[in-house]
Amino acid sequence: MALPVVHALADCADFSKTVGPFVPQLRSFSQLLLQAWAEPQRAKDLYLLTNPLISAFAFSLFLAPVILLVSEVNKNYSQVDRMWSILPTVYNAHYALWARLRGVPTQRLDTLLVFSALWTVGYFQAKCRVLLFLITAPTYVLFLASKRAGGDSTLVDMIFSRVLTGLVLFEWFADQQQWRFQQAKKEYLRTAKVPPRFEQGDLDRGFVVTGLWSWSRHPNFAAEQAIWFTLYQWSCVVTGTLYNWTIVGALSYVILFQASTWFTELISSEKYPEYAEYQQQVGMFLPTISLRFSRSSNNQKRENTAKATVDTTKKPAKRRSS
Repeated sequence: MALPVVHALADCADFSKTVGPFVPQLRSFSQLLLQAWAEPQRAKDLYLLTNPLISAFAFSLFLAPVILLVSEVNKNYSQVDRMWSILPTVYNAHYALWARLRGVPTQRLDTLLVFSALWTVGYFQAKCRVLLFLITAPTYVLFLASKRAGGDSTLVDMIFSRVLTGLVLFEWFADQQQWRFQQAKKEYLRTAKVPPRFEQGDLDRGFVVTGLWSWSRHPNFAAEQAIWFTLYQWSCVVTGTLYNWTIVGALSYVILFQASTWFTELISSEKYPEYAEYQQQVGMFLPTISLRFSRSSNNQKRENTAKATVDTTKKPAKRRSS
C-alpha cells in the first residue's frame, strides 16, 4: 500500500497516519531500486508502489553525495545554489505525476506546479537538499486532501494560488530593482557619469534604497519566506487543522534566512557608512512605523557635507598685518 487510508481531511495532516507507517519503505527502497535498474520494466511499478513522500525524501538523500562528488570533480562548490531554484519544482512535479499515474485528481497539484515553475523562472532571473524537500512537504498533504475530498478547485484554492502568484511577482520586482541599481552603480563607477533615472546621491551611497527597498531592507527575502509559509498555511486550511508537521520545512527556511540575512547585513554595515542609518529607518523584512527610508533628506545631508568641505578648502588665508 503506497497511500494512507484517511477518513477525514484532518487525517491528511496527521504525521502518525500519513508518514510514520511508510518510513520502513525507505529502508528497502535502495534494494528495490537496484532491482528496478536491472529490470527497467519494473521501474514504474516501484515508483507507484512507494509512497510519494518517501520516494521524494529518498531522492533528496541520494542527491547529497552526488552533488558533493560533482563539486569535488569540478572544484565548484556552488552546485547547491544551482539546484536551489529547481528542486522544489521537481518535487512538486513528482507529486503531480504520481497522482496522475494513480488516477488521483490533480487540479490542485497542477496549480501548485504552475506556481512552482513561475517561482523557478523568477529565481533564475535574479542549502541543503533535505530542506528543499521539506518546504514542498505541504504538497503531499494537499495531495492526500485532493484524494480524500475530490479534485474540484475551491475558493480557498483560488485565494491561496493568487496569493502565491502575487508573492512570486513581488519577489521578481524586488530582484529587478536590485539588479538595475547594481548595473547603474557599475556604470557610474566605470564612467563617472550618472545613468538616466538615477541620482548621484543614491549611487554614492552604494546600496539601493528606492522602490520596494525603501519599505524593506530585503523585500525579496521577505517574499521568498512568505511563499513557502503560505504553501504551508494552505495545507492547514484545506485540512481544517491549526498546524501540522510540515511546518518543519517552512520554519527551517525562515530560520535559515534569518541567519544568512544577519550575516549579510553585518558585511553591509562594515562596507557602507550609511547602512546603520538605513537599518534604523527601515525594517529588515516588514515595514516599520517610520514606513520608509527618507532618501531625499539623506542625499541633501550628504550634499551639504560635501559643500561644506569644499568651502573649507577654498577659504582664503588671512592677510598678515604689516
